[in-house]
Amino acid sequence: MKIEALPVQPIPEADAPTRALAKARARAFGQFVGQIPFAAALLDRDLTLVACSREWARQGIAPGLTLGGDAGAGGLVAFEDVGSLLICAEAGIAFSRYLPTVDAEGVQHVWRTEFSACRDGPPGSEETYAVMITARDVTGYADSVLRAERDKQRLTMALELDDLLVREYDLRTKEVYFSGHAPELQKYCTFKDDPLEIVDPEDRQRCADLVATRKIGEARVFEFKLHRDDGVETWVRSVGKVFVGADGKPEKLVNLFKDITDRRRQTEAIETLAFKDPLTGLPNRALFQHRFQEAVTASETLGEMFGLIMIDVDHFKDINDTLGHDAGDALLKRLAGMLQHAFRAGDTVARLGGDEFAVILRGLHGEADMLPPIAKLQDLLRRPIEHAGRSFTASASIGAALHGDPDADPSHMIKNADIALYRAKETGRNRSIVFEPSMRSEVEQRIELLRDVRAALTENEFTLYYQPVVDIRENKVAGFEALMRWIHPEQGVLTPARFMPAFEDQDLSLKLGDVAFEAALKQMRQWLDDGVEFGRVAVNISSAQFRSGRLAEEIQERLARWNVPCDRLTIEVTENVYMGWGSDLVSSTVRQLHDAGVMIALDDFGTGYASLANLRQFPIDRLKIDKSFVQNVEDEAIVKAVITLGTSMGMKVVAEGVEDAAQLKALEHYGCDQVQGYHFGRPMPAGEVAGFLTGFGVNP
Repeated sequence: MKIEALPVQPIPEADAPTRALAKARARAFGQFVGQIPFAAALLDRDLTLVACSREWARQGIAPGLTLGGDAGAGGLVAFEDVGSLLICAEAGIAFSRYLPTVDAEGVQHVWRTEFSACRDGPPGSEETYAVMITARDVTGYADSVLRAERDKQRLTMALELDDLLVREYDLRTKEVYFSGHAPELQKYCTFKDDPLEIVDPEDRQRCADLVATRKIGEARVFEFKLHRDDGVETWVRSVGKVFVGADGKPEKLVNLFKDITDRRRQTEAIETLAFKDPLTGLPNRALFQHRFQEAVTASETLGEMFGLIMIDVDHFKDINDTLGHDAGDALLKRLAGMLQHAFRAGDTVARLGGDEFAVILRGLHGEADMLPPIAKLQDLLRRPIEHAGRSFTASASIGAALHGDPDADPSHMIKNADIALYRAKETGRNRSIVFEPSMRSEVEQRIELLRDVRAALTENEFTLYYQPVVDIRENKVAGFEALMRWIHPEQGVLTPARFMPAFEDQDLSLKLGDVAFEAALKQMRQWLDDGVEFGRVAVNISSAQFRSGRLAEEIQERLARWNVPCDRLTIEVTENVYMGWGSDLVSSTVRQLHDAGVMIALDDFGTGYASLANLRQFPIDRLKIDKSFVQNVEDEAIVKAVITLGTSMGMKVVAEGVEDAAQLKALEHYGCDQVQGYHFGRPMPAGEVAGFLTGFGVNP
């Protein structure tokens, strides 16, 4: 069969004898080709078909033997390969190509066709007389090659798109090979001797520990900071695996590297939002809970002893109310720094919210390990805090608990530390207390009492009783002190001593103080309307009531609302209120009230820490001697001194707790102005006051 139109120059014509000899040889060889048991064909020098094997014919490989065109239509080679075929026929240069075909059943095959020149003649002047073509079905192999090529292309594309770097380290030759598209990583992922050289020294030991525990053939994930000489922070995620050779020994280490600096920063930002307090930068409550659970787990599995410290800033609300929230924030940030300075770097120092802080101390040997850092913190707190040109100090109440009993439930530690913290507040604040089991029942009783007081406030079970204050010289009732009573539905009338913890709770103290003040004003208005000459009514004011900063205005507004004159009211303030935190605020408040006509009394004098300087500083109209001095004959000198002191400073002196005529006579002899106590009358309901005044010789 003659090959149809060639798109290239034809083979140069040879002389007739040479052509005849070549064709004869081709025909002779063609007989052999026809018997070959595999797919083969023979073309003469003019590229005309001479013979083909039965297998070639059976497989239908290029049945038309046309040069070029669609493979399924019989094309032997593609157009671009025609030139190679001509060169093979002329110069004897062999070549091979892949030929796709479709059989009669529509199944696609891929053949590898190899073209070889059959040449003869003297050495150096051989002539081609035929072209031998063999074909092998390589359909499966071709698919594998194509898949591998596609996979390689995909891998290369993935590495480039994701800026990944593959490093292969030959463990035997120490040679390093890189692939991928991450030149910046490749620059710093080279090393001289140890693959861990690329890891920042801070992370090297951690990565070394992971490497030490890795099994041959097991992939491990590492995240570390890259060791860079330019100081640029770069975080890398690496998946590493050691491959073994045919001899079963480690052959190469392959690592896939990815720059995760941006992701790491995003993660840190998210963690900061989720686990860091935005004001102080300390761990927040969520992270504290996580770290606490870690400590609990270590205690249960390893028997590790750990401690918990709870810290509250004393009178923090006062600081916010008087100096402003910016001053409060400055204090919290300063305290955060103090805590970090006082405790170990490995301890968890957290801000739980507001002015509440907590510290978890791991790996303790005993309670004594907690005491030095607490003492150091208290020492730091004594230093003044400068803010906005002002200097102020603060204190903190601290409760601590230790988990040292392997049989105890460590989850109770938070409650135990809270109990110790409460005890520190209850006993005067500005101190630290370590939890003891005996504290638990006391606190539980207190909690139950506070719950009952809140319920009693809702049910209006609190009222005022009134105890007369008698002027000794004039022998008349000068006024009454309003005293809180709880009309308990089961226990009857209870005095403040039975619910004193409620006055120490800031929230309840405010509510009870508000109830007392409103009830006293309402009652005074009623007596004024009824013509009862009650003199003055004294109402006790707690430190919590001063903290609003508007107490003077509030009292005057209420007096005006009830239409009660200011000179009908006395407020009693204890020494501790004068001397406590915010004494400037207390001084300013009582001065405003004093100027408005409200009488100021210093209650329980002698039981606190007031000095003569304080008595001069504050506007005090009445000095009340505590009953503990009046009722103890051994304190006679103290009573005399107080009366003399008060008189010399222009104050009226009132003695509390007068129970018999002998005490009254002695006080009268010392020059005391007024007295109150059971000798004249017990605290009584408001309904009995008018009758008492009548019986005392005063017109109702």
